[in-house]
Amino acid sequence: MRIKFSFAIIYLLALGFILPALAQDSTRIKELEQRIKTLEEKIAQNELEKLLQEAENAAKEKKEEKKIKTFKGGQRSLQAINPEMSVTGDMYGLYIGNEKHYTESLRSGAHFRVLGLHLQSNLDPFSLAKVALEFTPDGFELGEAYMTLTRVLPSVSLTIGKFRQQFGVVNRWHAHGLDQFDYPLALTTILGEDGLNQAGLSFDWLMPAFLGDANSFIVQFTNGQNEQLFGGEFFSFPAVLAHFKSYTDLTTNTYLEFGLTGMLGRNDKNGYIDGELHTEPYRSTKLAGFDVTLFWQPVNKALYRSFLWRSELFYADKSLPENNRITAYGGYSYMEYQFNERWQAGFRFDYTQPFTINNKDEYLYQLVPYITWWQSHWVKFRLQYNYLAGKAMNMAEHFIRMQMVWAMGPHKHERY
Repeated sequence: MRIKFSFAIIYLLALGFILPALAQDSTRIKELEQRIKTLEEKIAQNELEKLLQEAENAAKEKKEEKKIKTFKGGQRSLQAINPEMSVTGDMYGLYIGNEKHYTESLRSGAHFRVLGLHLQSNLDPFSLAKVALEFTPDGFELGEAYMTLTRVLPSVSLTIGKFRQQFGVVNRWHAHGLDQFDYPLALTTILGEDGLNQAGLSFDWLMPAFLGDANSFIVQFTNGQNEQLFGGEFFSFPAVLAHFKSYTDLTTNTYLEFGLTGMLGRNDKNGYIDGELHTEPYRSTKLAGFDVTLFWQPVNKALYRSFLWRSELFYADKSLPENNRITAYGGYSYMEYQFNERWQAGFRFDYTQPFTINNKDEYLYQLVPYITWWQSHWVKFRLQYNYLAGKAMNMAEHFIRMQMVWAMGPHKHERY
């Protein structure tokens, strides 16, 4: 009994000490929980205030942007509708290697060949226009002026105006963009001194690839304004030209391109001369051409190395009064090598029959070595020698030219 009583007393004493301690710990836990809750509320409040401040700042910035856009003038943007303009100058020094140092049409000395003003602009998302004006010592001439509708049909564009025609390759180019100083002798002899440059329509069709990697077909309906081949000022419409071109990548660095051209037009003259009606029976002129181009340019050295070989053949058959006719053929071939970024050298051979009656045994040929130095993309110099001879002339002629061509504006030395 004594033992049980002792244990009871000890148990009561322990409870007297433990219960107050437990009550004190419970109070502390409640205080800590309250403090934690208070801190969490403060943190949430601070974050909410921060988000509200950021939202207010963003709203203010947006209002400021709106004010700037509202009061911004757009008058200066009108310059975007102005056409792009370029000016090209082409002059040369000429030495004629004969005893008199002049011929019937040329004289040794300094000559300014042409000052070209070139304008172009996108008229809208569906069309563009180009104009080339030429100023020479002899006066002003409208070189080209045409508008192109880029998609009148799927893969077909339409050009309307006055343009150099796609007879072969080189006839399309402006003089300042040629690889040599002058057009090939066969082109100027058979197609006329200025080549084929007439007013009308041109349909360009990018054909599906069936021969090579790309093919195109061009049909042009123009006035027969070329005085040598057609009616000149008494032209009849249309003179029809068709040109087919095929392009093939032979390797990564080399491509081959060839073209076939045919043309038909009238050369009879019908109209008023000094107030009197003048008529002639139907007469036609037929033309044919073939061109081929081989071009090599290594991809990793495209600015420094290239090789070009280009050749063209021309044929003309023109009916004349009294059952006469002129038939003439000719061609040219040239090679050009670029051996660094600025220097190119080449050689061209020309051959042609004169554009006259009974020219079966007559011919002209020309040897044309040349070298070109590009001072920059805007300025180039060319030294060229022409040796002209043949059975159609009495004496060989020698010409040495130092040409300088400069360009200012965005288009530099564009060929067309």
